[in-house]
Amino acid sequence: MSEHKISLNWHKQGPFNHEGFERQHQITASGQTLTMSGANTPDHVDPEQALTLSLASCHMLTFLALAAKKRLVVANYQDEAVGTLGQNAEGKSYVERIVLRPKVSFEGKTPDEAALEKMHHKAHEHCFIANSILSDVHIELSS
Repeated sequence: MSEHKISLNWHKQGPFNHEGFERQHQITASGQTLTMSGANTPDHVDPEQALTLSLASCHMLTFLALAAKKRLVVANYQDEAVGTLGQNAEGKSYVERIVLRPKVSFEGKTPDEAALEKMHHKAHEHCFIANSILSDVHIELSS
């Protein structure tokens, strides 16, 4: 079992009450600091985006590992993922759906559409983040 540690730092800036408070905070992982904030803040990553990017990154890394095992050479991998909020049966907000839209190009041998779909399915099944969340995940492949 491995541990994955982060450091989170927030401090009060200005008023802190029922009408609002500063949401900006810093997260440090592996010596890198990222400034985050609340949902839909244009200048900073929000937690919902972080969840979406974590899933997209995990899926990509798992896909790349599978491609390497198959002796396929991936030249480029891009994704325009989207996380969407919804409400569960108890009326609580959550990241209801995450759509991954990976576009992959290969050097040399290229898998056909069915093989590519199977690789993405297997990557999803083996992605640690996908196995850790309740969100409905869809993978939309484009030609």
